[in-house]
Formats: sequence, C-alpha cells, structure tokens
Amino acid sequence: MIAIPEITYHRLGENDNMIVICSDGVWEFMSNKNVMDMVLPFYKYKNPEKACELLVNESTRLWKMEEEVVDDITALCIFL
Repeated sequence: MIAIPEITYHRLGENDNMIVICSDGVWEFMSNKNVMDMVLPFYKYKNPEKACELLVNESTRLWKMEEEVVDDITALCIFL
C-alpha cells in the first residue's frame, strides 16, 4: 500500500506561532483541537520537545485502549 499524503499550502502570518506535523498514528484518535489543546501550553514555555513527548505518549495510550498493535507515531512541533 502506498500512502497518499494530504498536502495543503498556507502562507504564514503574524498570528501563526507554531507548526505541528504528525504521522497518522497521532491523527487516528486525536483531532486538530485535541492536539492544539495539548501543545499550546508548551508554546508558552518554549518547550517543543515536551509537547512532542506528550503527543507521542497520549497517542500510544489511545492506541493501546483500542488495539493490541500500535501504529507508527511521530510528532514534530516547531515553535515560531
């Protein structure tokens, strides 16, 4: 199976303060709002590493609640 990426373009503006890129292992059980609610507190403290750690841990927890096998989980947070 070959994955077809979902690609969008967005011109960054003065109100854009972060970029969050995650694999489908994160998006399977989490919405955009869930992810932003988790990441936003870490933006305040300029700690993208901990934001990614939380996303990966929470995604893993959600996967294990639903299935025996966990999909790949990757998170990248870039604070501008």
